[in-house]
Amino acid sequence: MERYLKDPSNDLIRLQNQLRINANDDTLTWLRNFIDNGDIGPIPEDEDYDLQIFDTPDKLYHKIRERSEQTESGLSRVIATYDWPWKENKKPDNGDFTWNVTVGNFSMPWNYSLPCAPEDKDSSWAEQPQTIDEIGSTFTIQGFDLNIAGVIIGRSVKWDETKQKVYFDREESCNKGAKNRRTLSDNTKAYLSDELLHNELNVLLTRGVNGLYIFAVDKPLRQHLLAMSRQTSPKL
Repeated sequence: MERYLKDPSNDLIRLQNQLRINANDDTLTWLRNFIDNGDIGPIPEDEDYDLQIFDTPDKLYHKIRERSEQTESGLSRVIATYDWPWKENKKPDNGDFTWNVTVGNFSMPWNYSLPCAPEDKDSSWAEQPQTIDEIGSTFTIQGFDLNIAGVIIGRSVKWDETKQKVYFDREESCNKGAKNRRTLSDNTKAYLSDELLHNELNVLLTRGVNGLYIFAVDKPLRQHLLAMSRQTSPKL
């Protein structure tokens, strides 16, 4: 890389902004502080980007469904951290879904659980109509843009009230990789959890081009997010 930087014959394009998100600089900074630093300040005003915090997953789901019906593309979906078990093609004999994202009385199946019409099988997950009633994972949505992303943040992402910081709890994750350890150069072992769970949060919170709706399962995190959302002026 250093050789290319020093060679004037090479064209170099330096990426400064993530153009996927149609948000102002304050909103982008808020997102990066949340994802990268674990800091959550007051939610900034943004005329172009709809950032909302919800106190129940039901309200988030119904708002995403409403937004999906309002847009021509319909590409607004609910997605979640991998904090609930999922196994492909594993259902009980009675046909009930066992691999659901469940929070209290709210329960929706993970991606690829509902029947897909034959004409939609070649479409991506988010483009299939029935997926409005499913919840996507990091693996399903990575590299794909949504209009509005409704993110359910599970218990692997928590808020430390004393430190005023977000932290990751690998024991709450269903991602097996988060509980694996790797051997470092000094022969000590370290968990992969923070890196994996940080990447998971980054993918989910940056899928929405025009907006992001968030519900956090962890009560302290949810309360802090709601408090920060109340510190902004009402949208006109």
